[in-house]
Amino acid sequence: MTERREAPGRSPLALRLVHAAIFLAIVAGVVAAAVPEWRHGWFALGRPYHAGPPPRALLLLGSALATVGAAALLVALARGRSAPLGVSWLVLGGAGAVVLGAAGSPPRENPSELAINTRLIQLGQSVQTAMVGRLQERGEVPVALEPWQEALARAAPSESPIRTRTFQQVPPRVVRVETPEARPEPLIPGTLLLYVSPDGASFEIRLVGLSPQGLPQVLGDETGAPVVLQGLYNPDLPARIPLP
Repeated sequence: MTERREAPGRSPLALRLVHAAIFLAIVAGVVAAAVPEWRHGWFALGRPYHAGPPPRALLLLGSALATVGAAALLVALARGRSAPLGVSWLVLGGAGAVVLGAAGSPPRENPSELAINTRLIQLGQSVQTAMVGRLQERGEVPVALEPWQEALARAAPSESPIRTRTFQQVPPRVVRVETPEARPEPLIPGTLLLYVSPDGASFEIRLVGLSPQGLPQVLGDETGAPVVLQGLYNPDLPARIPLP
């Protein structure tokens, strides 16, 4: 009786199964780590605006490499052949990229639309407080846009959470309007719509936030009326209001 030998290019079936099980388990872990990045990327591409940083590139790349390696491994297993050595390196390289990507950046934190809109209201209130103090001190607020933008820059964080579908940041901004009800086109989330009376003795600020569908919207209260932050010169108040 002659001993049965594996054909060239084949290793024993048991060894191939063990190899496949180990490397497919690695791929499963890699893909699980990258799923939030893929989900966020798909979510962002379907909306004009969204919140949160772009997907981590190394996690996307690593999971793609590992998935290609897993497919090649399954094809080789189905054909009854040993997977090429390059397939193993492809899976291991993908796993290494995912580990480096996860270690080199903090976990994803995507703020909700409610959190973004709440933060925008807080920014508007900071600008309102600063300009009310200036209004009471000088009897008027600037009609020019630059001082308002500077007040917003002092209150705003260094990095805006609002981004376009191509992941470009949308910084907060002040836009002058001719009437309180005016709505410039296009609306951009993170915008403070500013109306200043011709004599500079009063102002109104309306806020453009983000809807759950990723669309810009003027923020409203429980009744649906726009949220309006106002300032009006009051000569009966002290000339200077202490800021908090």
